[in-house]
Amino acid sequence: MSTPEVLRKSKLVDKTGFLDVDQFRLQHVAYPNVFGIGDCTNIPTPKTAAGVSAQGGVLSDTLDAVMKGQVPTGRKYDGYTSCPLVTSDHTCIMAEFVFEFKPLETFPVNQAKERRTMYYLKRDFLPQLYWSGLLKGYWEGPKSIRKALHLGMSK
Repeated sequence: MSTPEVLRKSKLVDKTGFLDVDQFRLQHVAYPNVFGIGDCTNIPTPKTAAGVSAQGGVLSDTLDAVMKGQVPTGRKYDGYTSCPLVTSDHTCIMAEFVFEFKPLETFPVNQAKERRTMYYLKRDFLPQLYWSGLLKGYWEGPKSIRKALHLGMSK
């Protein structure tokens, strides 16, 4: 995976060819009027739609502060991402984690275990969430659902 050639040839990238942003605020480290999200950034996480969903709210807070002439102090990106690992034609492991691959599971079950429910979540629910929620700006990741399912005792 790499960034588009026009970006790779610019002064905005680091030595790996990705947009050089602060991993917590998503603001460029040298050019304060440049911001990044998703696959083009050098954030040390897998490039997933789940990561972009969690980055969206952080980017919104950062942009809001900068446009008001303030220093961003809102939400910080924690590295959240999710990788549904299909293990058979009807089971899946729903791997969710933050920076340094520390587990951060949404559901109050051991998500490292193969589950049929996670397979159907990945097959039937996540595509709808992607097309109807994430791409329209309504989905900023599962943080609120995680809190509810863990009775408020989770990040």
